[in-house]
Amino acid sequence: MSQRNRVWIAITCIAGGLMVVGLLGCLGALVLLLPDSPKHASRYLSQVQVDPAYRRVGEGGQGNCNCNLEYFYIGPSHRDPAQVFSGPALTLRPSDGSDSPPWDKLLEGEGVSEASGSCRIVMYRYQRDREPFDSWKLSPDEPALVASGRLVVLSLYASCERDYG
Repeated sequence: MSQRNRVWIAITCIAGGLMVVGLLGCLGALVLLLPDSPKHASRYLSQVQVDPAYRRVGEGGQGNCNCNLEYFYIGPSHRDPAQVFSGPALTLRPSDGSDSPPWDKLLEGEGVSEASGSCRIVMYRYQRDREPFDSWKLSPDEPALVASGRLVVLSLYASCERDYG
C-alpha cells in the first residue's frame, strides 16, 4: 500500500472518530436538556397507602414529557375502588366514566403533599376481557382470575405540577 493511501485511511479514521465523539457529545447534551424523572409524582405515590389485599405489579407512564407516573396493582374485584388507596390530601371523585381501551377511568381528583406539591390523580381499571401486559408481575393463574372477574388490575396515575417545571 502506498504512503498516500495510508495517509487517506488515517485521515478517514480520525475524521470518523471525531464524528462519533461529536455525536456522543451532542446526545449527552440533549439528555441534560430533557426534564428530570417524575420525581414529584414518585414522591406522592410513595406516600399513598394501599389496601393490603392489593399488591403492586408494575409501573408505567412518564411518556414523552417524563412528567407523570402510574403504578399498577392487582387485588380482589369485590372491593370498592374508592377505598383501595388513601394518601396525603387525596380527594377522589367519580369520573365521567370514559374509557380508553384497555382502561376504564373510575375516579379522578387531586393529592397534595409537601414533598410532591399538587398532583392530579386518576384511577383506572383494566378491562377484564383484555390480556394483561406481559410486563406486569403476575403469577401464572392471575391472568385467568382477572379474565373471570375475581381479580382486578387498577392503575393509580399521578401527574404533579412540579414535574413540569
